[in-house]
Amino acid sequence: MKQVAAGLAILALSAISACSPYVFSPEISGFATGVTSLASSYQTGRQAVSSISEQERQAAYAAARKRLLLLPGCDQRDPSGTPPKFADCAIVSFGDTGAPAPTAAEQALADAAPAFNALKAYADALEAVSKAADEKTLSTATQSLATAAGSLAGAVAKLDPAAKEAGAAIGPLTGVLGKGIAIYLDQRRYEALRATVPGVDPAVQILGRTVTAALLDIRAHQLGHLEQQMSAQAEPLEMASVARLTARDYQEKLTALTATVAAFNLARAADPSQAAASMVAAHARLATALRDGTGEDAAVLEAIGGFVAAAEKVNTATHAAAGAPAEEPHAPQAGAS
Repeated sequence: MKQVAAGLAILALSAISACSPYVFSPEISGFATGVTSLASSYQTGRQAVSSISEQERQAAYAAARKRLLLLPGCDQRDPSGTPPKFADCAIVSFGDTGAPAPTAAEQALADAAPAFNALKAYADALEAVSKAADEKTLSTATQSLATAAGSLAGAVAKLDPAAKEAGAAIGPLTGVLGKGIAIYLDQRRYEALRATVPGVDPAVQILGRTVTAALLDIRAHQLGHLEQQMSAQAEPLEMASVARLTARDYQEKLTALTATVAAFNLARAADPSQAAASMVAAHARLATALRDGTGEDAAVLEAIGGFVAAAEKVNTATHAAAGAPAEEPHAPQAGAS
């Protein structure tokens, strides 16, 4: 009887190994890579939008010859209070007592931060589970995955309080992952992933909408700014007086304009909607494969590959647009007041 039981155990483990997370390791690593690219796009794009807003504010000050002042916080070198913090240090209109409020676009992007943070933590935790090489590492990784799944539910609840189904699907997973079933490491990796990914999938679909909106907002602001840059940079090269430019000055202006045109073409060719939709579709494919126990699936690999390509394209475009050279400020006309 013992031999029969042992044989049955071996057969069971052999069946499980066919669905081992090592089969899913490339897919999960690819998903994490794609999410990292989208998160990088968001961080860089958010900073770029803030930079654009600051440039527009400075242009408005310059156009109006606005009387300005530094806030008192600019004299403070060390934090104070409980908890310790710095007072605002900023350039403001005379009479203002606080730093300029964020624009509507800046606030919207700030509100999207929990979604990107939750997705990044979740993708990283999935990858950590799939690569855990020993019992201790796997135990830590599964705890991190449970925490990340809970944070994902929290982010969804804040963004869409009506989405109770997504949050409910994630909630019970922490108990499943914390049991530490005494079976082989491969099976435990697989079970941790299988217990998490399908339940998290509805939340990923909801967060995908926030990712789409934030990245589209960034794209719109960057494209508008690049259009202004191209116009300003092209102006001196379009005028008849261009012949009076030195060769060096001409080359510098042409180089700057060429870089801006290239960034503009990259930005308008990248589609954040496609990248976010690809993320949602790739995660859904992975969830289905894990739930159904189908093991390695060409459709999953294809979906992940499409997501990574789309996400990296958006990331490259966002960084290129953020790094495009700014137009030179126009000198005030004689007699301007």
